[in-house]
Amino acid sequence: MKKLFLVLAAAAIASGAYAEGYQVNNLSSKQNGMGHVGTAMKLNSESIWFNPAAASFQSTQFDFSVGVTGIDSKATYTTLPDYTGKTQSRHFTSDNKIATPLYAYFNYKPLDWMSVGLAFNTPFGSSMNWGDNWAGAQLVQSINLKAYNLQPTVSFKICEHLSVGAGLMMTWGKFDLSRSMLPVGAANAQNVALNNIIQIVAPGTPNIFELAGDRNIMSLDLEGKAKMAVGVNLGIMWDINEQWSLGMTYRSKLKMKVNSGSIDMSTIDDPTIQAVLGQLLPKFDINPSAIVKTELPLPASLTWGVSFRPVPKWEFAVDLQYVLWSAYDQLDVQILNPSTNLPVLTIPASDKNYSNTLAFRFGGEYHALDWLTARMGMYVDESPVSSDYLNPETPSMTKLAYTAGVTFRPCKWMHVDLAYGYVNSADPERTGSYPYVNSVLALANEQIKNVAPEYPTTSAITDFSGNYTARAHTFSIGVGFSF
Repeated sequence: MKKLFLVLAAAAIASGAYAEGYQVNNLSSKQNGMGHVGTAMKLNSESIWFNPAAASFQSTQFDFSVGVTGIDSKATYTTLPDYTGKTQSRHFTSDNKIATPLYAYFNYKPLDWMSVGLAFNTPFGSSMNWGDNWAGAQLVQSINLKAYNLQPTVSFKICEHLSVGAGLMMTWGKFDLSRSMLPVGAANAQNVALNNIIQIVAPGTPNIFELAGDRNIMSLDLEGKAKMAVGVNLGIMWDINEQWSLGMTYRSKLKMKVNSGSIDMSTIDDPTIQAVLGQLLPKFDINPSAIVKTELPLPASLTWGVSFRPVPKWEFAVDLQYVLWSAYDQLDVQILNPSTNLPVLTIPASDKNYSNTLAFRFGGEYHALDWLTARMGMYVDESPVSSDYLNPETPSMTKLAYTAGVTFRPCKWMHVDLAYGYVNSADPERTGSYPYVNSVLALANEQIKNVAPEYPTTSAITDFSGNYTARAHTFSIGVGFSF
């Protein structure tokens, strides 16, 4: 039984090491107010990210832009009625930190036909906190993922109306994850089965699940760091005439390799339960410097854009983005001995089954005065996850968002950008399930075969099902300088 709990300390991370739907679009306070469009627009230094080809159309020699967005998001989970239809549904609401994606862009145009620039931003990230004792604690309690990107970029005009550009994306990141090692709730069928096995191995042991009630018994906290991955951001822009522009960009797939981290375990504050765990769990044998080895794919994407300027004061733009989320088909995790760098446990790959998605973005801006520009926009961002794989790490909804923003120019060479966005799900709620293996019960079933081979085992494979809703408010502020 001790071996069971030692191995489970690593196995508990297998199905939740990363959140899904972790692409961040809030990388320009100006464009946040316009539905995140920009592929076919001339955005000076911000074009380094939206379309590097457009950076050579910069109207000044130097341009600098920096800003931050606050994302206040909430998700709710509602349990489904049991087979009798008598059990009332239970509701849980996440308590997420305010996420703060940020950006900084600098572009220098030494010649009329070329520019060089540098971008720093956070293109991927996720934050979710459900608490320690909620119904899905065995999948995730809290998770935070951040990816940082540094992109040197060059842009050339091939002729007066056509340009190309390329940037080298150097991306690294980190994550931390907390999840329960056992389902929460004494009446859970898998906890009942686990208690029966414990009674066979250690007769007379108190039922720790009944003592805990609806409290979490053990949590595993994991932190990991990813090495730098390198990719490219390519773009082309055709500035057809004063009214029309077309653009296209490609961002390559990146694989962020995680090969360092730390592991920590915490237990419930109950002396009786702790005494039982002390018999079963060699807690101090868990090496906190164990190496977690896995890969997180950051998907490739293709974006097509068109902008239309019917009169000098108005500009409208549409972007269509195709994200190749199918690169995230499964997650394979290894735990390595820090001394020998040899695997002590290989966790079978967990299926993610992501699908490629489309995002449609539309926005418009009006240059009302020399010192004031107003913007509005909207976008629809398709979920990459089918209902059969919907999970609470970051509940994936098809997002429907509405945005608005303004730019103030206190002087000719400076602008201040403000934007607000409301993000909701396209459906009022989404019902789904997530198949997962209870690692503790699976290993307990293996152990009991040696002690009581006649004992009927309970399947360790189950679904976590329920209804989800999600919403977010975004607030952006940025400042830029041109000279």
